[in-house]
Amino acid sequence: MKTTHKQRAFIWISLLMMSLTTATLHAAALPQETEQKINEINQILRDNPQVVDSLHESLQRYIHQQNQFDAVLQQNNDYIYNNPDQPSYGAKDPKLTIAFFTDYSCPWCKKLTPVLQQLTKKYPEIKVIDILVPLKEINSKQNSATYALNTWQNKPSKFAEVSELLVNKPGSHNPASLLQVAKKTDTREQLEEINKTQQQVTKNYQLFAQLGLQGTPAMLIGDEVIPGYLPIEKLEPIIQAQLAK
Repeated sequence: MKTTHKQRAFIWISLLMMSLTTATLHAAALPQETEQKINEINQILRDNPQVVDSLHESLQRYIHQQNQFDAVLQQNNDYIYNNPDQPSYGAKDPKLTIAFFTDYSCPWCKKLTPVLQQLTKKYPEIKVIDILVPLKEINSKQNSATYALNTWQNKPSKFAEVSELLVNKPGSHNPASLLQVAKKTDTREQLEEINKTQQQVTKNYQLFAQLGLQGTPAMLIGDEVIPGYLPIEKLEPIIQAQLAK
């Protein structure tokens, strides 16, 4: 079961309530349903005091990670959302932007890409930004991410075709598969090493790690982190909720 950024926050904020006194809780005039949940949590903890120390430690660790996440996101806002060097598609003036951490050698990324493309067509106010992180090719200078970025930045008219071929190829990429795509699209010069895109891939990977993401695919949608693949019937309600804000 996948949990979102907000769901994880709710869980740990609920646990924080264990440190509040009953008088304080009643003074806050919380909704009855919330009061009932807090009372249930307090009772569970009283009945199982052996878990309090570990939960307290986990809560402190979560708060530290949450603060780090927010700081990293704020520091890199322009790099993620206002960076013409990152491939993107969809709305030019979006109401909602999805930052998609993806890898052309990741099977679940390949499966999620057409879902996002379908959603940008159905909801023209959405923009998707591809943050390329070649986890399966990270030790290779000639990888699908640098090749795609070189194409996006230096031969943009060919990018859509190159990206589609990279997505559609089953399995991981290697120099031979990249050369095959380059020959088919007349983009062999984009296979050459360019320091700018190599540095960008390194920065993408650092950002991925600093945000605490565990793998690809991963999406930042509004204020939520969505890890892993979601079919359109599960992803669309999240999009709709964000657009309704």
